[in-house]
Amino acid sequence: MVSLPVHQSSITYLYLTFDTYIPSLPGPETEPPLYLAPYASPFEWSKTRKGFTLWLSCIAHIITSYAVGSYSPSTRAMAEEWHVSEVNILLGITTYCIGFAIAPMVFAPLSEINGRYPVLLGAGVVFVSSQFCCATTGSYFGILFWRFWTGVGSSVFSTVVGGVVSDLYQEEDRSAPMALFAGASTFGMGLGPLISGLFTNWRWAFWIQFIMCGLLVAVFAVFFKETRGSILLSRKAQFLNRHYEDCEQAGYFARVRIRWKVQTDEDRQSMAKMLRISICRPFRKSCTFCHSIADISTRSSLY
Repeated sequence: MVSLPVHQSSITYLYLTFDTYIPSLPGPETEPPLYLAPYASPFEWSKTRKGFTLWLSCIAHIITSYAVGSYSPSTRAMAEEWHVSEVNILLGITTYCIGFAIAPMVFAPLSEINGRYPVLLGAGVVFVSSQFCCATTGSYFGILFWRFWTGVGSSVFSTVVGGVVSDLYQEEDRSAPMALFAGASTFGMGLGPLISGLFTNWRWAFWIQFIMCGLLVAVFAVFFKETRGSILLSRKAQFLNRHYEDCEQAGYFARVRIRWKVQTDEDRQSMAKMLRISICRPFRKSCTFCHSIADISTRSSLY
């Protein structure tokens, strides 16, 4: 370690990866080593930590799938209370599906840029709030409106969880976790009508969901840790750079002043472009698929 004025030593920027060797950091000899475990790659987490995160994500998927089928058994009671037909009440399933289809186009890019944790937690708050409003609404149009927002909140747990699985496991190890994720969806959808059909008061079907969703969000807020590798790597670079700056301000300078940067931060597209791709690509692929099917049918008819 040499004492050099800051202005006599230029900063060297290096790219940081999870495998990058971190040289000894400048600072007093008595300073303890930096604790970098929170920024480790999710691929390197212990089996226990991976398993807990996977099961927690799948339980969240079960609860959101439960919300899909729990609505139907209450339609007759709601129709009698608001003096509308059951067909009109079933429109709440349609509004739910609309919210469920639209929200991932926005939240999926957000989870890539800002991480899984804030997106899942924010969606959970929307999910809990909308379930409370469904349980307390006093009008037919209110239930349709809040069912839309229920679909918005639940869609994130059903779509981003797949991304969580890919964050935790390498491609050759994803078969069993993805099977568990798929099974959670089927189990939750079957569980919804079974439990909701037990209540004569339709509001309790939503109160039960509100309680389950509230517990889920509380557990997520406390125990779920960020799994997006690029986000953890960016945080690690920021943490190391802040430490270097603090040491230099204290008067400790290395022979080569290092700062870290992350390749994915530089390659990341703008939020507007990612949203445009996320929204336009499903429609473009759907149209291309329909055109391909029509072309195949036309050729088949010629033979």
